[in-house]
Amino acid sequence: MGRHVYGRVLALAGRVASRRRLPDQGPLASGSTRRIAALIDDYLERHEDLPGKLSTELLEHEGLLRGLSLADAHDAGNAGIAWARSVIMRVSLEHGLAREPVSGDNKLAQLHELLGRQYVQFGDWSTASECFTGAALRWTRRTHKRKALSQVIVCCLRGGDTASASALLNMVEGLVSHRPSQHFLRITGKLLSAEAEIDARDEEQVHEVRRLGVINYGYLASCLVRRLAAEGHFHRALRVTTRTLDRLRQDQADTWVIGDLEQQAASIHNALGEHEQALRLAVAAWAKLDAPRYQACSRAQRQSTWGNFAPSRYAALRAAVELGDGRALAELIESCRLQSLVATELEIDHREEQEKVTATGVRLSNKGEPRLTDGGMSLSTAVFAAVNDAFTSTRLNRPAPVAYQGTSLLAPHYSEQPGAGPAPDPCALDDALPQGVFWSSHVENGVMFWFLAEDGKPVAHGMTDLREDEHLQPVLRSLAGCSESAEPETWNLPPHRAESGEHYEPLLHLAQWRSPEEQIMSSTVGGLLPPPLVDLLSEAAKRKEPLRLTLAPAREFGCVPWPIAVVPGSSDRLVERATLRTWTSAPTQLARKARAPHPPSSPVPFLIACDNPDGTLRERTTGSAVSLAWEVLGGPTSASPATRQALLSALHRIDPKAHGLFFYRGHARPDLAWSGLPLAGGDPLRAGELLGSVQDGTPLLPMPARVIVSYCSGSGGSLTGGEGVGLAAGLVQSGAEQVVATSVDVLDAPFTEAFEDMLIKGMLVPDLDHAEVLRAVQLRMLREWKVFSLRGRPARRADIREPHPIIWTAYQAY
Repeated sequence: MGRHVYGRVLALAGRVASRRRLPDQGPLASGSTRRIAALIDDYLERHEDLPGKLSTELLEHEGLLRGLSLADAHDAGNAGIAWARSVIMRVSLEHGLAREPVSGDNKLAQLHELLGRQYVQFGDWSTASECFTGAALRWTRRTHKRKALSQVIVCCLRGGDTASASALLNMVEGLVSHRPSQHFLRITGKLLSAEAEIDARDEEQVHEVRRLGVINYGYLASCLVRRLAAEGHFHRALRVTTRTLDRLRQDQADTWVIGDLEQQAASIHNALGEHEQALRLAVAAWAKLDAPRYQACSRAQRQSTWGNFAPSRYAALRAAVELGDGRALAELIESCRLQSLVATELEIDHREEQEKVTATGVRLSNKGEPRLTDGGMSLSTAVFAAVNDAFTSTRLNRPAPVAYQGTSLLAPHYSEQPGAGPAPDPCALDDALPQGVFWSSHVENGVMFWFLAEDGKPVAHGMTDLREDEHLQPVLRSLAGCSESAEPETWNLPPHRAESGEHYEPLLHLAQWRSPEEQIMSSTVGGLLPPPLVDLLSEAAKRKEPLRLTLAPAREFGCVPWPIAVVPGSSDRLVERATLRTWTSAPTQLARKARAPHPPSSPVPFLIACDNPDGTLRERTTGSAVSLAWEVLGGPTSASPATRQALLSALHRIDPKAHGLFFYRGHARPDLAWSGLPLAGGDPLRAGELLGSVQDGTPLLPMPARVIVSYCSGSGGSLTGGEGVGLAAGLVQSGAEQVVATSVDVLDAPFTEAFEDMLIKGMLVPDLDHAEVLRAVQLRMLREWKVFSLRGRPARRADIREPHPIIWTAYQAY
């Protein structure tokens, strides 16, 4: 026993520190808890032969206390790991192999409540309610149990789970004598009843709920405001909002609680026609509610957060349109593109935490999901959700703020967020916009917001209600399903239930030019083009010269075959009237513009071809243009396998400023966080590596001036609409001036090889722009498509030899 006296003293200190009552908002850790956690961690590092019970108790205390500091440092991923580990240690130590739900344990209750607060900030109301349920089952203190039950109900209510909220309400109604709790239950009951009328007493007594804590008060008020606004009582809703916000700010409530009410207020101001106030509140809420995504957290948590502040984005975009402020709209659309879903993700090393957790009887599957071993302990599903989210967490780089015409709406608000750090200089959209016509769009709440510029100058802007087009969702969903490279569940379109006759099969229906189904599909996507853009296309047709058009489509349109979109008011296809380019992002465009162009008429040698490196595609035919490359790297059984080291060596033998061509053909992984170049040997080059550089500024993976990437979702644009992420942007950042890449999954067919050969030959011609090369090839395919359709031959997925547009429209010039 004498050997571990200091360890037992630390365990006692951990018990005392763990009993400290935590604040309802603000910093969780104190100086003493940070010191005790550090001492325990150091002791555990130096003593690996501790008795099992002492080791488990120390790990339990260290997990709780360290998690408090991590949460204060806005590291949700590692805080979640620490707290989930503490729960597992606690159950292992105090309750053994209990099969029944553990009750009467204030320490477990506190840990569940901490996890619940983490999920509230991500807007994951379902998991948050699960966590608070675990707390309510375990608290022995009446006041804490009452508060936790209220948190369960308000999270269900806020998340739209009215059935669960009603069931819980029926269980506890009539059993509570605490006055604020009575007010909470009565108001909640009214909110759950469509017939109940919200009166002045409810608007007054909601503020009594403040005594039940910030989460209960803030989100119950938010639900009350939403109900009042839905019934048209806008001024009453604003009065409740203003008073609640004043009190929350006095209490120094967490920013995401305040942001939820601010976005409600912004929507109300829009409804009242007070668009300046709406824009001001919406961008403030936008920054507050978006901030948690830049902590270490899982992709699921980021998606939940993205949906949580959708009302802020919609209110801001709507206000900008109503104010006629095209400058603001351009900034907000570009900000949405940069922020949407993912940017460069860096992995967090969780190996040490995994070892600590798995030592307790929990194992991780090969998918990173926690699993109990045989004879495992009784743990809530919320704990496993927390472990899974923690072990799959990554850290998201905050994109540079966007400024247009000298000002930025969002940048000041992001710089004010806790843990924001030094604010980077805003990225000037003015300097990044291309020559010719630029059209950007973003979809929110079923409405397409769009901005149009010509030669960098604003031309028009507006919004289009997509809910009025009966064909749009069936067409978009069929295209997404065919390519298998989009996620309709992330789209900001209303829920859709397919009706009879709405089913389209792009592989079959697009094979026949001007068939009824092809006309519906091509005309439907053409209908997305706003009238001012259609006018510019018509003027270009009269001049008999193609319009230089750069598309920055919303992610909902990532699978659209733009070249064959029918221009409204004509029978022409878009590629017949325009030379199409696809936008990556303002930072990427600025990086490209900063580089000196190559001299005119410079020869374009075919430097490297990396063809089918993992051996999963069909072998090329003899005489393919790929064989013209100076260095050809192939599959695992080829003479020169395209291993990671072989490709790196080949790229570094190239002058970083070389005016040559690099070609890649292979399979892609569907997870955008892992987008990159699969190689022989199973060790890919990831998109994030393309963004790195050495001290002298030379890219880690230098790319020649011209690049062709042909594989499933080669641009990384199908999932996110090309918002400055994925491979295309990385290739430009690494030195490529002209990139042609696939936007969706491309079929591995004989025609694909023939089309790639045509692209390679065109890209080897000096002084030809890559967009012009692509247009010339696609116009040829358009003519041949018409001929192929007259033959009436059926399309076969595995053996397409004719110019099927499902293949040739997937290539885009970046």
